[in-house]
Amino acid sequence: MACLRFGLDAELDPYQLALAKQINDKNINEKMCRYMLCLKYKHADGSLHAAGSAFYVMHGQRLAVTAAGTNQIVACYPDGRQSDVITLGEDRIANISIIKVDATCPLPTVRHTAPNVGDTVYLLGFSSASKLNFTKGMVTSMEQAAIFTTDAYADNGFSGGPVFNLHMELVGMVLCGAEVTNQGTQVRCVNVAKVEGFVSGITAASPAFGLWS
Repeated sequence: MACLRFGLDAELDPYQLALAKQINDKNINEKMCRYMLCLKYKHADGSLHAAGSAFYVMHGQRLAVTAAGTNQIVACYPDGRQSDVITLGEDRIANISIIKVDATCPLPTVRHTAPNVGDTVYLLGFSSASKLNFTKGMVTSMEQAAIFTTDAYADNGFSGGPVFNLHMELVGMVLCGAEVTNQGTQVRCVNVAKVEGFVSGITAASPAFGLWS
């Protein structure tokens, strides 16, 4: 296979480039999936069905971010435990909730940055079968200050899941599953600035929580 040449003495094998991208994708998935929690809706008879996704944001805290509408929701943990969640705050206009769960985040506080059109992004979320999925795409538009879209795939189970960039920085949260538009299949996400502002407002109001930094 011919190498790509850059300048006089720089060259790059396309196979090696593709392999490096694949390794990076797998590394991002492996690290970022540890921030995830599966949410399920509890029926009156006690039965559960898949409801959406949530993710930790602060080290050492029992806090997670998800989409609004967290009544009768149960969090499911990797060790098989389940617990009811407590809603600490909810912004129904922006569709963001911050919940208290029954597990402390052992991971570093997630870094965050603003998304830009053309950025490569990764979406994590639980499908209707409660299986964690990882998809990749690009930021395709900034609809308004608080909303952007991506062509990465997501079904309704991704709602409340995080959107990360190549540097494993949080850039937003998935609002809903993919929608068919004139530009093709698109997923709407809320900008990280909106998530950050909401989380910081809730945590700053209580001395038990540190600011998201």
